[in-house]
Amino acid sequence: MSYLFTATSSAPSSIKPNLSKNTFFRRRCLVCLQGTSSNGAFSASSRQEVHAKHPTRFFQANHAVNVVVAMSGGVDSSVAAYLLKNQMRQKKHSSNENSSDLNLVGLHMSNWSALDEDSDSNDNARSFRTENFRAKGSNQLHHLSNKPKNSPSSSTFCQASEQEYNDAQSVAEHLGIHLHRVSFASEYWTQVFEPFVESLSSDSCDNRSEQYIGEFTTPNPDFGCNTHIKFGAMKEYATSRLDADYIATGHYARLWHRADFDSSIPFDKRHCFDEWMMETSLSLEREVKKSLLGRPEEEWILDNRRNEHSPLLPILLAGVDRGKDQSYFLSGVKAEAFHNVLFPLGHLIKNEGKGSENSSDDVHIQQSVRDIARDANIPTASKRDSMGICFIGKRNFGKFVSQYVARPPVPGNFVDVDTGEIVGRHEGTVYYTLGQGAKISGASTRYFVCGKGGNDETTVFVCNDTHHPALYSDELLVDFQSFNWIGLGGKDDIELNGISCGHIPRPLVDGKSIQLWARIRHLQPLASCRVFWDHTVGNCNGCLNVRFDSPMRATTPGQILALYAGSDGLVCLGGGPIRERGASYMERDFDLPLSKIHPSGHND
Repeated sequence: MSYLFTATSSAPSSIKPNLSKNTFFRRRCLVCLQGTSSNGAFSASSRQEVHAKHPTRFFQANHAVNVVVAMSGGVDSSVAAYLLKNQMRQKKHSSNENSSDLNLVGLHMSNWSALDEDSDSNDNARSFRTENFRAKGSNQLHHLSNKPKNSPSSSTFCQASEQEYNDAQSVAEHLGIHLHRVSFASEYWTQVFEPFVESLSSDSCDNRSEQYIGEFTTPNPDFGCNTHIKFGAMKEYATSRLDADYIATGHYARLWHRADFDSSIPFDKRHCFDEWMMETSLSLEREVKKSLLGRPEEEWILDNRRNEHSPLLPILLAGVDRGKDQSYFLSGVKAEAFHNVLFPLGHLIKNEGKGSENSSDDVHIQQSVRDIARDANIPTASKRDSMGICFIGKRNFGKFVSQYVARPPVPGNFVDVDTGEIVGRHEGTVYYTLGQGAKISGASTRYFVCGKGGNDETTVFVCNDTHHPALYSDELLVDFQSFNWIGLGGKDDIELNGISCGHIPRPLVDGKSIQLWARIRHLQPLASCRVFWDHTVGNCNGCLNVRFDSPMRATTPGQILALYAGSDGLVCLGGGPIRERGASYMERDFDLPLSKIHPSGHND
């Protein structure tokens, strides 16, 4: 059986500079990480020190291809490493290539410091956290007198984190590859977690009346995690420190690398990667063309715009297993960062007998990822999927986040949006997001969160039906400059009113709208929509205006809008955070057409 991967090469991607030098947030739990200094701080040279413990280079000097595979300790990344190791060896043997031409190494990341959390909620501890949270640019090491060193949450996380590393190490030993361990906790804090918490605390309640019904802002940390850590800091580290030519992860997605391949190279001089890149590029091109067949307004996707300064960029495609497809979380990654990236699981389904109804017609002839893991005796074959916040794990979201917001949560009232009556009390708006069950003690009916308001923003409005008109809208806005377009061209190819537009869909640049597919939460069924570039709202670059063909439940600012093209939504065009939703059906005094509402998906 053959598994095809895709790849191309480029210079290492850059990452944003670390904006915070507060050494408190670089401290590490010794149970979780090695390489800390005597006072617990993770020094600037710690990564070199960890690497120095292995004086022998993982990759040989005369290598043909160096591949670094991210290994979390789960079954997906374990099978990705196995496929790279096993299938590439088989390919090379069949091509009479030297097996030393492939050098594979695992990379395990521990990106959260358990000492950055505790279980207490007293004012001194909160003041301490807030002071550290706001101490951007400070090199001062704050005192730790107010923070318990061994809180239950810290201990539990350390044990779980160490188990993940041990699992990854067991798989690496099983496969006969080296496993490198590194921490990007500082980058995770400043580039993912800090912005996440700041956006939760950014709402202003100035000049608002008691009747004001506002929106919850619920950002998505997994979006930033992929953008800044996995395909930012990790990729930079792998290419610059480990001399990686290719980076592999266990994502369920595919990449169409539209590179130029020199067919004049003799067959016996080609590396197996050359063959795979050619075979896979041609196969995915055929699949994309089939998906776009009969959709003339999307033919611009196949427009191979390029010049010497902007070569063809990879295009992100949905995974074959639509029940596990992770293109939504990858929609914020720059196309340039997808150069020399491999997704070995993109053509596979996760579990036997699952995913076929949303997958391509031929998945029944393939083994599932679980099957491959069991057949290869991979130690993590039966391990459960990980859940929760990226690199932090499954938590009580409200209680966890309340430790880090700038102000302590303020209790307030639950108010019935229809009657205006107070139906209960809550402990703070930070514990809620749009559309979730309110769980009001003593209430005789089930309520759902539909907004917040009051002149102090402490009122949580609730409705008594999961399909209440207050929860549905059919329009949203995304700041145009915050939307990430993937693989459509170089920015400098086209200019409009001083804006570089080569990476923007041609119809939008020409002032036209586009009929596309959209998703506003992970694994939600794709929704048909029409998109146009509205220059009259938002910042100087305007907004993307997205109008859905069906009512959408709980459209939440801060969450991600991902856009797709093709008859089956194969091509992921990119994604960006929702700025605001349109007026609800209740605000517009419209009846909600229950027969036309769009499915909410797995996360509601």
